[in-house]
Amino acid sequence: MITLKKLQWSNCFSYGEGNELNLNESIVTQLVGTNGAGKSSIPLILEEVLFNKNSKGIKKAEIPNREVNKGYDISLSFDVVDDEYKIEVVRRGNIKVKLYKNGEDISSHTATNTYKTLEEVIGIDFKTFSQIVYQNTNASLQFLTATDTNRKRFLIDLLQLDSYVKYFEVFKELSRNLAGDVSHVQGKIDTIDKWLSDNYLEDTSLLSKLELPFYSEEDEESLRSLQIEFQNISEITKKINQNNLYKSQLESIDLGLAKEYVDSNEWQDTEHLVQEIGEIKSRGAQEVRMVKKYMDLQELDDAGCPTCGQDIDLAFIRQELHKHQTARTAYSEKLDEANDRLADINDANKMLKQMEQRINTWEEIYRSIDQTLPLQVPDSEELQDNITKLKERIRNRQERVTEVIEENERRERHNTRLSIIEEQQTDFENQHTDLNKQLDTSNDKFANVDILKKAFSTNGLLAYKIENLVKDLEELTNEYLAELSDGRFSLEFVVLNDKLNVEIDDNGKTVDILALSAGELARVNTSTLLAIRKLMSSISKSQINVLFLDEVTNVLDEQGKERLVELLLREENLNTYIVSHGWTHPLLAKIEVIKEEKVSRLELG
Repeated sequence: MITLKKLQWSNCFSYGEGNELNLNESIVTQLVGTNGAGKSSIPLILEEVLFNKNSKGIKKAEIPNREVNKGYDISLSFDVVDDEYKIEVVRRGNIKVKLYKNGEDISSHTATNTYKTLEEVIGIDFKTFSQIVYQNTNASLQFLTATDTNRKRFLIDLLQLDSYVKYFEVFKELSRNLAGDVSHVQGKIDTIDKWLSDNYLEDTSLLSKLELPFYSEEDEESLRSLQIEFQNISEITKKINQNNLYKSQLESIDLGLAKEYVDSNEWQDTEHLVQEIGEIKSRGAQEVRMVKKYMDLQELDDAGCPTCGQDIDLAFIRQELHKHQTARTAYSEKLDEANDRLADINDANKMLKQMEQRINTWEEIYRSIDQTLPLQVPDSEELQDNITKLKERIRNRQERVTEVIEENERRERHNTRLSIIEEQQTDFENQHTDLNKQLDTSNDKFANVDILKKAFSTNGLLAYKIENLVKDLEELTNEYLAELSDGRFSLEFVVLNDKLNVEIDDNGKTVDILALSAGELARVNTSTLLAIRKLMSSISKSQINVLFLDEVTNVLDEQGKERLVELLLREENLNTYIVSHGWTHPLLAKIEVIKEEKVSRLELG
């Protein structure tokens, strides 16, 4: 048993600060207010604090009161059997959730995990909670007037029979897979049967191979050589002609004279002579400068030395001039003599180099000659004729060899086929036996799973379960309806051809539910509503003490309202809140929802 006790909230929906509601204080409480005052928001606040979502799908940003705009706070204290719990939710952009058990904080590090812990504590999911705690006439009316398919879907969801649907899907998928297995195995058997039929052997004798005709590799090699020679005949001709040219060039070179000259002469070094010429040129140039100097002094006469100003001795000048002129002439002669000797040496070295080059040229030409080449160019017509004859001989031989090879290959294929067929025939016969056993097993499994699939289909156990549950729902509904209609109306769920129909009995006459008046329809809807809630509580194993009936009394006459109040007052472990625009009952507790300046608050009546 889950007992919801004290609900406190601030700034949720149209409400302002400091709202509090003791949920288990009165057996039946009237929740009165004008349209839009915030009466129907209280169940939504309960959903938000317990499940962090609401059945109307209102986004978090729309929950805080826009007039206050401070975020919102919600707390709820409740008992589960003998344990006391309290959950506190504070949202200021982010959410902070605290869960206490007997005063001890059992919150997780995240809000998500804390809510998982809370759902384990209360043992009920969001959808079931919403259906048990909050009901209006539209919800039951949709069930009563829905199509057969939708009515079954409603009962499956309402009575938590989803597991039957899941089982059906599991067995349907398994049946599909097993059917595929059966088809696959049968396909293998059919393939083997066809192979055994197609490969039935009448003649099982083996064929021997034929001997190959004589084959000459020499002819092949000769043909390749002739073909290469023919292909390269132009290049060979060019090489022979070039070879012959080289030979004629060798004949024009006097190799003996060149070798004789090289053997009798050596390369002469000119470095010391060049150095000597440089020294002669330097001393000669010095004497030229001295001659010019003394000639310049001689021309000055009595003017005196331009450097020191002393008188010049002309006799001495003439003497020194003659001496240096003589030396200049001597160096000039030495230079001519040295240059002649250098020219002679250079001529000799040049001749030696020419002779050495002649020898190198001869050797290079000699090396370029291919001694294997003949003197005469090949005859292309003769080559082609030889190639043609050789090809014909080889082709005839190859044709004979090919014929024998093809026949031997045919015989080899015949022998191989016999061997393979005999081997595979035994293997396939064994496989055929195993596959038949496998097929029998798969067929048995398929048959069993098919039975389970049908059992959990909408026409099987699910239908049986729904039918039994519907009978319970029918019995509960009629208990409430008998009181609300003073025994006038009764309801029956008729299962006919797997269809779930609803029939209304009015004093022994069957009437269409849509033909009822508003007040009559309200009695039927309210009875069904209370029956669904009670049935849900028993099935879910999570009885909750709170029920909100929204606008149920609007279409009931005074007698109907009185009977509803009497019925609710007798309900055990239930605290009912009748939400209405203004109807009140003098014997019931009353809470009025007042909205002033766009902010709602609770006021005890």
